[in-house]
Amino acid sequence: MAEHVFFPDEPPKPLRIEYNGSLYDGGDWDQFPTRCGWKLETGAEKFPPRQIPRSFHSEIECWLYFGMLHHVFGDQLDQSEFLLRREEDPRQYITTKHLDKYVSNAKEWKKRKLGERAIDIVKKVCEQLSRYGPLYVRNDMALAIRLVCYALWNIADKRDGPQTQTHCVKSWFFTGESDCRRMVAEGWCPLEAAKCRIAGGGVDTPAYLLQLMRVKAEWNTITHERCKKTECVANNVDESDYVTRHVQEECTCSYLQSNVEQLHTILLDGGVPLLMLTPDGEDELGSQNIKVEIVRKRVGRQYLAISHVWSDGLGNSEGNSLPICQLKLLYEEARRVLTGSEYVPRYEGGPFGPLHTGVARLAHFAGSKTLRRDDSVLLWIDTLCIPHQPDVRSLAIQRIREVYVDAYRTMILDSEMRHVNASSRSHLELLLRVLYCSGWMRRLWTLQEGLAAKSRLYMLFSDKAVNIATIADELLTKLDRGKLPIMQERITTFAVGVWFSFFKHTIDFTSKFERFVNLVAITSPWGGNDVTRDQLIVWNWFNVATRATSKARDRPTILAGILNLDLKEILEAKGSDERMRKFYSLIDSFPQGVLFQPGPRFEDYGMRWAMKVCQFTEEIQYLSGDPGKITPRGLQITSYPSWVFPSRIVFDFRLFDLDPRQGQLAWEQWIKEHNLEDATNLSNACLLKTKTPVVFDPDRTYGIIVNGSKGSRPGSNEPCAVVSLHTTEDVVHYGKYEGLGTIESIGSFTEWPEGGYFVPVTWDERQEREWIVG
Repeated sequence: MAEHVFFPDEPPKPLRIEYNGSLYDGGDWDQFPTRCGWKLETGAEKFPPRQIPRSFHSEIECWLYFGMLHHVFGDQLDQSEFLLRREEDPRQYITTKHLDKYVSNAKEWKKRKLGERAIDIVKKVCEQLSRYGPLYVRNDMALAIRLVCYALWNIADKRDGPQTQTHCVKSWFFTGESDCRRMVAEGWCPLEAAKCRIAGGGVDTPAYLLQLMRVKAEWNTITHERCKKTECVANNVDESDYVTRHVQEECTCSYLQSNVEQLHTILLDGGVPLLMLTPDGEDELGSQNIKVEIVRKRVGRQYLAISHVWSDGLGNSEGNSLPICQLKLLYEEARRVLTGSEYVPRYEGGPFGPLHTGVARLAHFAGSKTLRRDDSVLLWIDTLCIPHQPDVRSLAIQRIREVYVDAYRTMILDSEMRHVNASSRSHLELLLRVLYCSGWMRRLWTLQEGLAAKSRLYMLFSDKAVNIATIADELLTKLDRGKLPIMQERITTFAVGVWFSFFKHTIDFTSKFERFVNLVAITSPWGGNDVTRDQLIVWNWFNVATRATSKARDRPTILAGILNLDLKEILEAKGSDERMRKFYSLIDSFPQGVLFQPGPRFEDYGMRWAMKVCQFTEEIQYLSGDPGKITPRGLQITSYPSWVFPSRIVFDFRLFDLDPRQGQLAWEQWIKEHNLEDATNLSNACLLKTKTPVVFDPDRTYGIIVNGSKGSRPGSNEPCAVVSLHTTEDVVHYGKYEGLGTIESIGSFTEWPEGGYFVPVTWDERQEREWIVG
C-alpha cells in the first residue's frame, strides 16, 4: 500500500492494508457525508458525539482516501488501480503502485492545476482525519490516507512552489507515536523508531522501513524486547559467556593467534601494530592456510581497517586470536577492496572533485601494484591488534583514531548487512538499511571509527563491498539534478540529512581538504560552511547518547576522540564520572540548553549544570541553545529569559498533603497576600512542577530559567530550570542548579493541580538576564 515510495522498484515486503469498502461515488467531496447519511442536509452531525454507527465507518474511509484521489484527478481516476487482489485470497488491499501514472507528467499537472486541487483537499482531509480518525478510521487506513496526502502535497510543493502547512497537516505528515508503536510491534528497536520521529522523518519513513525484509543469520537470536526508546541493548555482550563465531556454524577449524609479545613491543615503542595475512600453502584437506604476522604500521603501506560489532562474533574475550575461516574471509575481502578495479576512488562532490579523484586514483594504482607483487595484505582488527594487558591496551585505545584516519580503506562487517544483496538494491534502500537496520549504527565505538574513515568507509554486503560513505553524496547529486522519482525525493532528503548529521558535518570539520573546498566554493547544500566545535558537540552529543555500549566510561572517551581532545587525560581518569569531569575540563563552552536535559547531574557546586553521562534517560532530544562559557563557578547562561523572586512568595502544594487544614489556611493567606481575586482566578500566577521536590529555603532568592523565547505566549507548558541565587556581581547572577521542571501561565483552574508550586509572577515579567549556573 506504500509501493510509491519504492517506485520503480517493488518493496521487499509490501505492507498490506485490507480494504473491503465501496468505491467513491464521484460526487462533490464536501457533500459526501450528507449523501451517505451521517450528516444532515444542514451539514450538522446526525449522531451524538463519538456515536456514529459502525455501518458508516467504511464510508468515512472511502471518503478520505478514494474521495481525496477523485477530487484531485477527477473522472480520469480509475479507482480499481488503487486496489490489489492476490491469487487465492478473497480480500482486496490498498495499493499505490500506479500513483506515478497520475503524477509523472509535470506539464499535465500544471495544465490541469492539479497542485491547487491537491493542496485544497489535503488540508481538508487532514482536518477530517483529526476529527474522525481516532474513532472511525482504522490505524492501517489512516496510515494509507496520510501517505497519499504526503505524496500529493510534496509534489505540489515542488512543482507549484512552497505551500503553507496548517497545524493539522503538520501533525499528520511527520512520523508519529502510532507509527513508532507499529514499528516496535513488528520487531524494530524502540530507539530506532524514536529516532525516526525526533529526526523529523515524514510518514513515508516508517512506511519505507516497515517494507524492508529483515534477514538475520540463523545463530542471531537478538531481539529488541529489552530495549527502550532511549537505549538499544540488543547488541550488548556479556564477556563471561562470549562466543567467537566461525564463518559457518558447522565449521570447527582451529584458531590463529597474534604474537602478543610483538604487539606489546610495537605499542610501547609508540607505534601501531598491523596484521599481515599471507597465503601459506594448503593443509592435508586441500584448504588454504593463512600465515599471521604482526608488523608495524609504516607510511606508504596501504592497509584495511575492520569495523565490526562484537555481538556478531568477531571478538574474543580470552585472547588475541580468531578462527582460520574468519581470517581467510578477511584476507579475501581485504585483497579485493585494496586491489580491485571496481574500487578505484571517485569523488563527485565539490569543485575539486576531479583533482581529488586523480590524486586518489594514482595512490590506488600504486598501492595495488605493490600488493600484486606480494600476496600478503595488511589489515587492522581490534581482536588481534589490541592486547588484553591493561597498560598496553590503554596505549592501543589511544591510537584507534589514528588507525582509522590512516587506513586506506575501512570495511564494516555487520551480520545483517551480510545478508543483503547490494546489486539488487537501490542506493536509497542501502543507505536506509545501514542507518536503521545495522547493529553497526547502534554501537558507540563504531561511531568514532566511521568518522575517522571519512569517505573511505565500505560496507560488506552479501555480494560485494560498497562505499557507503559516498552514497549520500551521490543521492544528493541526483536530487539536485532531478534524477530521482519525485515521490522518493522527500525520504531521500531525510536519509541524506540523517547520514550527514551522523558523519559528514563532523568529517568536514576535521578534514583539511573539505574545509579548503568549503572556503573556496562557499557553498553547502546543508547550510553553514564553517562548522564550529560547539556545533560539533551538539551533533555528536546526540550521536553518542543514542548509541549503545556495555561500559558507561566509554562515552566520554568517544566524545573526546571525536573532538580530537587529549585521550590520554581521559583514559587516565578512573570511572565514568571522573572521565566525564575530565571531558568538561578539556572544553571551553557547552550548549546552554543542557539545563533542560533530564538525567543525572554532578552534585558539587559549580558542576551541577553538567550531565554525568552522555546518555538519554527519558526521551531522546537534541541539545539546544547557544554555547555558554564554562567557568569554575558554573555555565554561562544568556539565551533564555528568567524570573527572579524571593522564596516566601512561593506556595507549595505539599502543604495540603502534610496537613489539609493548615494547608487551606496557608492557601487563603497566600491568595490574600498576593492580591489575587479568588482561589480559581490566578491570572497573575504561574504553576511550576519539578521532577524532584525543591526545598525553597526561607529568606532566599530563586530564579526560574525558561526554555523559550521572551516572545512566547503564556499558557504553553515550557521546560525550565530552578536555581537558587547566591550573589549578583556586575549584573551577572550566580546561582546553584536546583532542579528541572516545567512552568505554565495559569488563567484559571477548576481542579487542584497534582503537586507543584504556585509562583505569583506573570509571563510578561520574564527578563533577559545573564546567569552563571553552578
